[in-house]
Amino acid sequence: MDTEKDNKNKVRVAVIDNFIEFRDMSVKQLENSGYTVLFQTGNGQDALQNIKENDRFPDVCIIEEDFSTAKLLLEKHPDLKILISSTEDDEESVTGMLKIGVSGYILKYADPDEIITAVDVLSGNRKYFSVGISPVVSKYLKNQSQS
Repeated sequence: MDTEKDNKNKVRVAVIDNFIEFRDMSVKQLENSGYTVLFQTGNGQDALQNIKENDRFPDVCIIEEDFSTAKLLLEKHPDLKILISSTEDDEESVTGMLKIGVSGYILKYADPDEIITAVDVLSGNRKYFSVGISPVVSKYLKNQSQS
């Protein structure tokens, strides 16, 4: 039996993306990699309702582009591990997400398997950031440690 896949089956993921085609692709990729998709939805309010109704909390919540949803979920559930998947790699966007407490940030145009790597890392209580934004993350973390 594949122990690695068994371990992934224990990891519950929620996918929030208002573009159903992209959401379906992410869900399929996660399920094919052995993850349990607890729920999928198009917006933050539905996600909050799903979290409230589920007797199990998602281990990782993947949010596509929707920064306001990330903020909303983290205000209600500060321990939630949020992974942002975005095309935005500018300092303002990345720093804004770091300030609200996301656990990870991947760039959509990077390696398609990066989402799986990021979920693995976040489910292990670590943080994950795409190489393409690492200078911004490093600068932010350096400034945080000095304040």
